[in-house]
Amino acid sequence: MTRKGSASQNSPSLRGPAAALRDRRGTVAALFAVGGTALIGMLAFGAEVGVWQLQARASQSAADLAALSGALALERGTDVAAVATDVARRNGFASGDDSGRTTVTVVSPPASGAYAGRSDAVEVVVRQAQTLGMARVALGAAPVVQARAVALNAIEVSACVLALDGGLSLGGNSTTNAPRCALAANSVSRGINVFGSARVRASDLITTGPCTGCAGGDVWTNDTRTARPAVVAHRANPIADPYQPLQRWTPAPPSCRASPVQFTRRSATISASEGAICSNLSVSPNETLTLNPGIYYFNNASFDIRGTVSGAGVTIVMTGNAATVGTLHINAQSSVNLNGPAASLIPGVPEGKGVVIYRDARAANNGPQNEVRLNGGAGMRLTGAIYLPTTDVQVNGNSGAAYSSCMPIVGYSLSFSGNADTFVDVSECDGVTAVPQLRVARLVE
Repeated sequence: MTRKGSASQNSPSLRGPAAALRDRRGTVAALFAVGGTALIGMLAFGAEVGVWQLQARASQSAADLAALSGALALERGTDVAAVATDVARRNGFASGDDSGRTTVTVVSPPASGAYAGRSDAVEVVVRQAQTLGMARVALGAAPVVQARAVALNAIEVSACVLALDGGLSLGGNSTTNAPRCALAANSVSRGINVFGSARVRASDLITTGPCTGCAGGDVWTNDTRTARPAVVAHRANPIADPYQPLQRWTPAPPSCRASPVQFTRRSATISASEGAICSNLSVSPNETLTLNPGIYYFNNASFDIRGTVSGAGVTIVMTGNAATVGTLHINAQSSVNLNGPAASLIPGVPEGKGVVIYRDARAANNGPQNEVRLNGGAGMRLTGAIYLPTTDVQVNGNSGAAYSSCMPIVGYSLSFSGNADTFVDVSECDGVTAVPQLRVARLVE
C-alpha cells in the first residue's frame, strides 16, 4: 500500500537529477556513434585523396626523369623507349605491372604539343589507376593520375673540329682559329693536347678525356686575349657523330673510266658519269681540274692536288679494297674550291648531304702512310663536311685552310702542327650540312 502523499519510485516526473543525467549521456553516446563513424569516414577519404595527390606528384617526377633519360638515349643512339620505361619503373611506375594499373607511353617525336614532330624531342606519358578504400562509398570508379613530360636535346654549342677516337693535337707554331665554334675530341685516353707554341682561338674545348694545356698558354676565345675558352674535360657523353650512318654504307663504285684523266693545255673537266677513278690522280702546279656535279669514286686510288681544283655539288669518296683505299693530299701552292651537294648523293643515306670528302670507314690501311694531309701554303675553301672516321688527318705548314663559313672536319685523329694557320667555322652550315653539336637534355613541356 502506498502511503498518501508519497510518490511512486518509477514515476518519471519525480526522478532525481542522476537519472536525468543518465538519459542525456545515452543520447550523446548515440549521436557520437553516428557522427564519429561519419567523421572517421571523412578522415579516411581525405587520407586517400592525399595519397592520390602524392602519387600525382610522383608520376610527374617519374615522367620528367623518363623524358630526360629518353632524350639522352636519343642523343647516344640507344633504345629510347627501353631507357625511358626503365627509368619510370625505377621511380615506381612499372608499365604493365601485375595489377595492370600502370602504363608508360614513350614516343619520339612527340605526337602532340608545341614540339610535335620534333625528331630531337621525347614525350613520356605516365598513367596509373588508383585503389579505392573508404572512398568506394562516394566514387564509382578509381581515379587515374596522369602526367606528361617532353624533353628536348637543346643545342649548347656546335663543333667545327671533332676527333672521334684518336685525339686532337694542337702543337708546333700552328694557329687554329675557331672563334665561333668548339674544338672537340671523343677520345677518353687522348682527349685534347695543346703544346709547343700553338696559338688557339676557340669558343670551347670539349673532350671525354683530358684537356692538356687547355687552360694556359696562348689559348683564348679571340685575339683580345681577355677570355679563356670554356673547357669541358672528362665529359661523360661523347659528342654525337652526325655522319655516322655513312659508316654503314658500302660504296659500290661504277666501272672504271675508259681512260685516265687527260689535261689539255693544262686544263681538264670531268663528270662523275664517266666512271670511277681507278688510278692515282695528280693535279700538277699550273694545272686546273674542274669537277661537274656528282659523286666521284676514287677506287683504290689517291688524289694528289698541287694545282687548282674546283667544283660545286660534289662528293669525293675514297674507297676500294679495305687494304688499298686511297688517300687525299692537298699540297703547297694548290688552290681548292669545292662545295658539297644540296642533297645527299648517297642512296638511302640522307646524312651525306653537304659532304665534300669521305674516306671509307672500312679502310684498314690507316696510319702515317695513308693519312689525309693538308700541307704547305694551300688556299683551301671547302663548303661542306670532311668526314674521315678511321683516318688520321694532318694539317701542316702554312695551310691557309680558310674562309669557309661551313667546313666541319671529323676524323679519327686530328693534328694541327708546323706553321699551320687554319680558320674553321660552321656558323653558316644550316641547310648545307649537319654539324657535330653538344646537346643538353632539357624539359620543355
